[in-house]
Amino acid sequence: MPVVLPHHTLEEIPKLLYAELKKGTVQKKHPFKNVVLSTLTKETSMSRWVVCRHVTAEQGFYIYTDNRSQKILELKQNPNCNLLFYHDRQGLQIRFNCKGKIHRQNELTDKYWPGVKGYSAENYTTSLAPGTPIASIEDGQEFLKNITDEYFTVLELNPYTFEVLQLSREGHIRANFEKTTDDQWKGSFLVP
Repeated sequence: MPVVLPHHTLEEIPKLLYAELKKGTVQKKHPFKNVVLSTLTKETSMSRWVVCRHVTAEQGFYIYTDNRSQKILELKQNPNCNLLFYHDRQGLQIRFNCKGKIHRQNELTDKYWPGVKGYSAENYTTSLAPGTPIASIEDGQEFLKNITDEYFTVLELNPYTFEVLQLSREGHIRANFEKTTDDQWKGSFLVP
């Protein structure tokens, strides 16, 4: 059954969507576990598949990354970014416009680093920076001897607008929402 139905009001839609987005952070096979993050370079947008780790009480998102990755440089130059969530079984797409904030070796990373264990911790401790050209696949599998949080980074992505598209036999729904000064979502329906 679709998440958003024709009888839902604009006021109900953000609550319904955020309840579904939170499921993606706790259910391993949920379609919202993985999300497309797009950042900007001077020439183009760059998109990549990332894991949505947490939905905040303020309705933002946390994503983990290596501080040496290209997305960090892009967000430093321009904090505007997009998140695209897609639920194929539901026919549901949610696109967020966000401001990115980089957290490294601070209270937030101290809070989340202890939960990053084993193989997952190695993702942030490769000898070479992500994207470095290598001669062989094995060269990219070398890790630092001491697994530390030196490069572990949490991206805090705070949405200021989002658009939802729900395709359904019960009726297609499309709506756009903007965050108000009191952190509420003000929406309007659009032609799908």
